[in-house]
Amino acid sequence: MVAGAALYVGAAWLAPTPDSGRSIVIDEDRLVTALQQRSGVTDERAVRAGLAAMPATELAKLVHETAAEEALWREGRALGLDVVDGVVRMRVLQQMRLILAGEATRGMTVSDAEVGEFYAANRSSYGEPAAFTFSHLFYADPQGEARSRTALARLRAATERPDQWGDRFLYQSTYSSTGAQEIAAQFGIGFIAAIAQLTPGLSWQGPVKSDHGWHLVLLRAKEEARVPPLVTIEARVREDALAAKRARAVDASVDRLLARYHVSER
Repeated sequence: MVAGAALYVGAAWLAPTPDSGRSIVIDEDRLVTALQQRSGVTDERAVRAGLAAMPATELAKLVHETAAEEALWREGRALGLDVVDGVVRMRVLQQMRLILAGEATRGMTVSDAEVGEFYAANRSSYGEPAAFTFSHLFYADPQGEARSRTALARLRAATERPDQWGDRFLYQSTYSSTGAQEIAAQFGIGFIAAIAQLTPGLSWQGPVKSDHGWHLVLLRAKEEARVPPLVTIEARVREDALAAKRARAVDASVDRLLARYHVSER
């Protein structure tokens, strides 16, 4: 028993476990990993070349910082922070998902048929909203409506030029093929609903109410909402289809990993 105890103590003293002992070994591979994590560069050969050309002072600083990080990590684990700290836990989960994603999606592609099926199932996601090309004159409240009606009569009679009428507006006075969402953000939903009912042409129409006041509108063109054909957005759809396929593959890998465990509820 005494001999066995001596052997046990001697082995522990001569060969402490690297992760829990007091010995920190910083080799080239460790430094390369540290540089990759800091710079985000994945080309290992380039990182090794940069490490080889690094001045002695910078190299010493890198060794010191890498060793300090390892010491902090070990002390944190000894305190159980890797279990308690939610940030550390989330980073571990993210790294595991990246590992599973790399294994599950390596070399993954999508066929033309898969792209077509994805487009058909997600057509609404590629819809382009209605767009409008127009100019407008703005009339602020409280007399905005009455002033705009007077101005409209004079404009239609061609007795005044448009630039002689209207108040300063917060945004633009002319819009070209501008989407309904952007216009609604600047004028309000009611304005969009109103100009959607107007007929494009060369005459001023209105008055139209917005969130800011009243407007006379010269609607030059109106483009209806539509979904572009697949041929015009194929590259975008293919990228989305591949991303969705990869996500399904990662989820399946997580499920297979989870199947190794017994999950119970209390």
